[in-house]
Amino acid sequence: MFQHEGPDYMGSTVIGEKGQMVIPAEVRKKYDINPGDKFLVLAGERMGAWGFVLVKAEVVSKVVENMMKGEVPEFFMNLKREAEKDD
Repeated sequence: MFQHEGPDYMGSTVIGEKGQMVIPAEVRKKYDINPGDKFLVLAGERMGAWGFVLVKAEVVSKVVENMMKGEVPEFFMNLKREAEKDD
C-alpha cells in the first residue's frame, strides 16, 4: 500500500491564461500520468492558507472500494493522526 513520508518538491508550474497548468514531466513519469487520465480536485483552507490536491480518479475509486470492504488504508490513518496534531 502507499506509504506517505511527506511531500517531495518536484518542480513548479504556472497557470496559463485558460486556467491550465502543465504537470512537470518527472511527476508524470513517476506517477504514470497520461493524456486523458481523470483527476479529482480536492480543495480547502486551513490555518489561513489554501491549497488543492489532484488525485487520480482511479485511485479514489480503488480506495473507496477497499473501504467498503472494511479496509482503511494506512495513508488515511496517517492523515487523521496529522490532523489531530494540529487541533
